[in-house]
Amino acid sequence: MIEGLLYATSNPGKVREVSRLLGYNKMRVVTPADLGINIEVPETGITLEENARSKVKAYLPQVNGMLVLADDTGLEIDALGGAPGIRVRRWRDGVTKMTDGEIIQYCLELMTGIPMGKRGAQFKTVLALGLPNGNIEVIKGTLRGIILEQADLTVKIDGFPFESLFFVPEWNMLTGQVAKLPIGQKKGRMNHREKALEKAVPRIKQLIS
Repeated sequence: MIEGLLYATSNPGKVREVSRLLGYNKMRVVTPADLGINIEVPETGITLEENARSKVKAYLPQVNGMLVLADDTGLEIDALGGAPGIRVRRWRDGVTKMTDGEIIQYCLELMTGIPMGKRGAQFKTVLALGLPNGNIEVIKGTLRGIILEQADLTVKIDGFPFESLFFVPEWNMLTGQVAKLPIGQKKGRMNHREKALEKAVPRIKQLIS
């Protein structure tokens, strides 16, 4: 019998987002901190899927009988040839971990002078769902938008530097503005991670019922 769901992250923003959506579907999420687990999983893969799978493989042996959900997200900016891709936190040199503020500033500097019509970008999230038997299932979500010329720090969310920059024209809102709405008021405005989670919900329910 499967005993619950561990979301393998220490990112507080991700915990809030995933807990809210799965809680809305009457599923409780347990975090590594809840279980006293402290694992640092290096993101050395060359794809989002490789990194998400690595996190699941690291946590599954620590939580016998539970499902493990992990993800990795990347941002591809058209005008920058798809950068930063999967290296958002180490965008500048591929090694040094950057703060949210540093990422925002670096992005704006690189995109100085690029007109709005050429500031298209997309978020990609890959979820990996690990089963107690070791099998891993993969779910994906994508969201298109544009990078604004100035950040709106009133909607900044710790752990998600681009929430203050990533504007979705069909919503006429920043992703950070939508993230602050009650889930019942989103009216279909789901971000990349939520799209992947929505696909995963029926499978999770099937496994833990």
